[in-house]
Amino acid sequence: MKKMTILTILSIFIVSVFAIAFTTTPTTVVNQQLINEINTYNKTHNLPWTAGLNPKFNGKTIQYLSVLNGHRMLPPKMRQQIVQAIKTKHLTTTDNMIMGYYTLFNPFAMNENSIPGNYDLRNVNGVSYVTPVKDQGWHGTCWAFSTAETMESAMMKQGVVGDYSFLGTTPILSTQFISYHDVDWNLLGASGWAWDIQDSNYDAGGSQYFSFYNAERYGLPPATEFPYLAYENTLRIRWNPQTPNWQSQLVHPYGALLLLGAKAEKDYFGVTYDQYINAIKTIIMKYGSVSVAYQVPASFMSYKSGIFVAPATPTYVGGHAVQIVGWKSDVTASNGVTYPTVWIVRNSWNTTWGMNGYWEQPAVTPAEYKSGKVPAWKFASPWEWFYSPIFTPPSSVSWKAADFNKDGVVNMTDYYSLMSALSETNPSSATIAKYDIGIPKDGRIDGNDVAEFMYLWNKAVKAGH
Repeated sequence: MKKMTILTILSIFIVSVFAIAFTTTPTTVVNQQLINEINTYNKTHNLPWTAGLNPKFNGKTIQYLSVLNGHRMLPPKMRQQIVQAIKTKHLTTTDNMIMGYYTLFNPFAMNENSIPGNYDLRNVNGVSYVTPVKDQGWHGTCWAFSTAETMESAMMKQGVVGDYSFLGTTPILSTQFISYHDVDWNLLGASGWAWDIQDSNYDAGGSQYFSFYNAERYGLPPATEFPYLAYENTLRIRWNPQTPNWQSQLVHPYGALLLLGAKAEKDYFGVTYDQYINAIKTIIMKYGSVSVAYQVPASFMSYKSGIFVAPATPTYVGGHAVQIVGWKSDVTASNGVTYPTVWIVRNSWNTTWGMNGYWEQPAVTPAEYKSGKVPAWKFASPWEWFYSPIFTPPSSVSWKAADFNKDGVVNMTDYYSLMSALSETNPSSATIAKYDIGIPKDGRIDGNDVAEFMYLWNKAVKAGH
């Protein structure tokens, strides 16, 4: 009995040592010793993934590597204003002007029966809808890479690559150009987050909320016109056009889909758990990869394979933007746990990281969704949203869709009619059917419909109507 007690105490001591051994600080160095400690911790705590030493990260401190996690969450005041704009549909300020670029995805309008158990954009019936994995170097430009690569996937999935002959068969867009047009966060903060939007090329991190909008505002050139300077030792992103006619080679998305965090979709719109998960899947299947962001646990920097699950109390080292390219269903991991949905995710840390630049991790659980308490390392946490570009040609819509009173012209009467419908708290189904003219239709009357109306109004004027 005494021998058993000693062995038990010794076992507890060993587990405790291993648990304590994997404690990172900003000065922790990534090396083989740390990798061994992480793998021991994972095994002890039944986490179904393996760490590995990335040659690029070897010898670097956690603090040094954290620069890669350059996604910046929108400040609370701005987030609240955006959600308020969505809920009340008031379109008067800069934030709502940007919101006019977005279409809130409608989970109630999708066909859930068409969603397969497994799906991977890297191989859809032998066709790939993703471009090669890239390397953001030592800049905090993950948000720019997530933006560009989501645009590239969307162009291929939505069949518009042929409209831009200068891109060839595989669209590779300039992350340098996107990074150069970041938001001036200092000015934004100094204004009290009052939507004083101005560009800055300072490498201070960014958000897809602005970069997706800028993609439509400025357009996106190919990477050959503005090649990415991954390892340039500077805090400013350089303006480096390669030819004087680069402006003739720009890609313009029409708009973007937006899906809010789990808590917002559940509380504001009554979206169920299954609808939420299937909404993400539907967007991927129909439009291409989805741009997302999350908070990075320190151990994640050393991920090599398996299904990533963070420690119970992770040390976070910044925000990171990536793309979901597919999913697997009912996956039984090495720890014996079966995960109903596992996301397949693409990173921007070269193919030497993870599984050739990719990793897998579980979706939010029903319990997390119901409570609204989603861990920060999971996608769908309260203030991390999902973005997907729309390249559906707006020219396919007739100007007559904006002639609401059917008098043969589009004018201020039609505009006021739309504004009146926009102000209704609970518009009827007939009203929604009449004024929901945005692409794609989302079952709501919102900023996207106003943006489409303005386009069609100009189109009508050019046609003499």
